[in-house]
Parts: sequence; C-alpha cells; structure tokens
Amino acid sequence: MKKLTSIFPIIVLAFFGTIAIAKSQQTPPPVNSYTQSVNREVLASGYPSEAEGRILELVRYTIPAGANLPVHIHPGMQIERVEFGTLTYTVVKGSAKIVRADRTEETLQAGQTTLLKVGDSLAEPGGMVHYGKNETASPVILLSASLFEANKPKAILSKENR
Repeated sequence: MKKLTSIFPIIVLAFFGTIAIAKSQQTPPPVNSYTQSVNREVLASGYPSEAEGRILELVRYTIPAGANLPVHIHPGMQIERVEFGTLTYTVVKGSAKIVRADRTEETLQAGQTTLLKVGDSLAEPGGMVHYGKNETASPVILLSASLFEANKPKAILSKENR
C-alpha cells in the first residue's frame, strides 16, 4: 500500500501530461501567415564600418505557393533578383526600379502592379510601401541584398491599404 501511494502522484502527472500533449496536438496555435510561411535564409551578413548602425545582408527568400505578403516597408534599401517562379508585386507608395531579364528598365509607381519573373531584378528604396503575392502553384525564390538599420525589423508592417 505504501508503494502505491508513492507511485500515485507520478501516475496522475503522467495521465494529465498525456492529455495536455494530445490536446496541444489537436489545436495548433494560431499562425501568422507572413512570418510562418516565408522562409528567410541569411546567406551572409556584416556590419560595414562605412555604414555605421547598419547591417548588410545577402538573403534567400522562399515564398510558398498562394502566399500573400502584407503591406510593408524596409528600414533601408533592398535589391532583389527572382531566381525561381513569378511574384505579383505592387507599389503602394513611392516607386521601385525594375530591370527585366532582357535588361530593359522600368519604374513601377504607386498604384501599379507587375509580374516579376525569373531574371528580373528590383531596387526598393527604404520606406517605399509595397507588397507581393505568389499567385502560382510553385514557390518563388528571391535573392536579396539589403543595407538596413541594424536595430529595426527587416520588414515593418504599414497602415497603408492595398
């Protein structure tokens, strides 16, 4: 009997622990579709002495099929090149410079949308309001170089509307 009373608390903890684990597996936590769906892989980074307080990064973004990025800005300049897929890209405020795979250049102004395809590149000045969508059934892969303020988030959500 003494042995049973010393084991009883362990049995109770194991039982309720099993229920808690099963319950947590049934109800996944809410997902932030932006931060959870886009994979941001830093390939290289550094803090250039010539740009004090800034971080220089080379990043590979993988945007899954069907992903909608929120309206946002960056705390500095970012340049990107589409390596795979097609991204629907919209400027909300400001402008972005695009160099197409065939080397033709264009400027995308506020309110304009375009398709960025393999080989296209894009220059986004800091503070330019924009968003993207992957409206295809394949992922989009972007290579990106950025010079951002080191103490700020890489993407800052904007209150501007789509």
